Amino acid sequence: MNSLKYLAILFFCNALNGNSQIDDLSLSAIDKTLLDNANSVVRLDKKIISIPNRQTIEVTTTRIVTVINKNGNKIVNAFKNYDNHTRIKSIEAVVYDKSGKEIKEFSKRDFKDVAAVDGISLFTDSRVKYLDYTPTNYPYTVVFKSATVSKNTAFLPSFYANSGYLSSTEKGYIEINYKADLGLRSKLLGPKDVIETSEEEGKFIYQVENVLPIKAEPYSPGFQKIVAKALFSLDYFHLSGVDGEATSWGEFGKWMDTNLLAGTREIPEKTKSDIRKLVDGIEKDSEKVRLIYEYMQERTRYISVQVGIGGWKPMMASDVDELGYGDCKALSNYTKSLLEVAEIPSYYTILYGDQDKRDIQKDFPSLQGNHAILGVPIEDDYIWLECTNQNVPYGFIADFTDDRDVLVITPEGGKIVHTKIYAEQDNSQFIEGEFTINEEGDINANVSMISKGTQYDDRYEVQRYTEDDKKTHYYNFWKYINNMSLDNIKITEDKEKAEIVEQITFNADKYASFAGEEMLVTLNIFNRFRNQPSKNKNRLHDVEIDRGFKDVDKVTIHIPDGMSVQSVPEDYSISGDFGSYSYSVEQVSDKELLYNRSFTFEEGSYSSEQFEAFRKFLKNVVRQDNQKIVLLKK
Repeated sequence: MNSLKYLAILFFCNALNGNSQIDDLSLSAIDKTLLDNANSVVRLDKKIISIPNRQTIEVTTTRIVTVINKNGNKIVNAFKNYDNHTRIKSIEAVVYDKSGKEIKEFSKRDFKDVAAVDGISLFTDSRVKYLDYTPTNYPYTVVFKSATVSKNTAFLPSFYANSGYLSSTEKGYIEINYKADLGLRSKLLGPKDVIETSEEEGKFIYQVENVLPIKAEPYSPGFQKIVAKALFSLDYFHLSGVDGEATSWGEFGKWMDTNLLAGTREIPEKTKSDIRKLVDGIEKDSEKVRLIYEYMQERTRYISVQVGIGGWKPMMASDVDELGYGDCKALSNYTKSLLEVAEIPSYYTILYGDQDKRDIQKDFPSLQGNHAILGVPIEDDYIWLECTNQNVPYGFIADFTDDRDVLVITPEGGKIVHTKIYAEQDNSQFIEGEFTINEEGDINANVSMISKGTQYDDRYEVQRYTEDDKKTHYYNFWKYINNMSLDNIKITEDKEKAEIVEQITFNADKYASFAGEEMLVTLNIFNRFRNQPSKNKNRLHDVEIDRGFKDVDKVTIHIPDGMSVQSVPEDYSISGDFGSYSYSVEQVSDKELLYNRSFTFEEGSYSSEQFEAFRKFLKNVVRQDNQKIVLLKK
């Protein structure tokens, strides 16, 4: 993920003195089954939560983590966020060595205290205290305890059976004691029967024991889809001085519109005049939206601004207009304000922004999401506007907010809508190129690559690289070509079509190999597929191709004087559940061959039992992409 996309998810971001204790903190006390394939073991993760009224939540936490190696450091999670509405009552940690002997103790004053957002935020009322400990030896164990009290009851901690990949859990426990008329709800997601539940009026208890680590597997669903977890939410909550209701998405949307969005969209008269002039004489609403969107892009930039109601309320549109910056909330709200001048309705939209597709849970009304965009209803459909990226084309949302359920805030309330799906044909790449080979096996090549959809998204930023960085990019892109030297790079973009055209010329010494008098030349020089997963007889997770694509290649090969074509591979094609692949080689003349290739990778989900068939399909693609012609001296 690029830095802009990473920053865009920050705006919503943002527990025990209990009677549970582990007497033996040594590594040897851990069941060996929990250590297999584990970078860390969560010995205990216990939260006791008390919600005595709508405006108070107290959380006490004890978290004990044994870190096996450096890859497990990220699971420690010894930190607590706080702001004007949340107070840290106590926080402490003790570090132990592998035998359970104490190494170091940390009190509240020893924790680092920093702004809880990225380094370029201008305003923030959210901070974090975190344990700053650099281990000198592994394994080690951290016992972390904290207690917090907050006036915000909108965000309840989720409960995860695993803290991350390759992390096992010895014991996890969450207890929520609440005032019954607040209406606590829960939802279990992921594998069934992992989390043990106990619910009664006024108290929920969820727990797990001896949960084995989750291993990441190629082409598997993302972590959020495969981990067992529980979500919690109140029907009636409080957020930074404002009471809220989440009994339905309709009611929740009305609350957002009234309490978070209303009164934030006034803009100066001069800007209103600019917008009216901009769209004067334009008949189609879609064209007006495009012009206004580009107007916003030219005059603003993204910057994180973590202020307002829990990081959910956008800054004033007039401030964005004056200052020229804002976060995803502010820029989406500002664009909505500009569209209102042109009398075009648009809807502030909440979602999870990430390359991994993650839906708003449509049957669980609550404060969800980490990103905001704008939805513009046009002719029974939506144009989706990503307002944080000043370079992305109008209406383009692959592959950060595409194909997922989102919450649209309409005048009638909130409703769940699905964003645009980019099908295989939309995520296309068309290659037309040629290369000339000499008798020593050296080549000169030139190629034109036209990319759309998600493949456009992968490439359009390259045009803004420095010349050195561009060369590094293409050397990595064609890293299977040895002795390569780039001659010329030309990149052009058509934002209206959302496509990028890359025209590259290069040469490579000793591209071909020799077997006696025979010269062997790999046909596919420009676009070899290399993502073949390894064999796995014990595949656990389903196969998920989250985004498909279609590649079409047409390459002319010029044969050197003094050589003839000895043999070419037979035409090949394969098709099935996972896609289709074909290529052909045509001898146009004694000096020229034409190589045509087509590869369609189908989006879809398949059972783990189909993994071997899936692997064999990709293995065939990799093998065929390495087919060679044989040339012979006359």
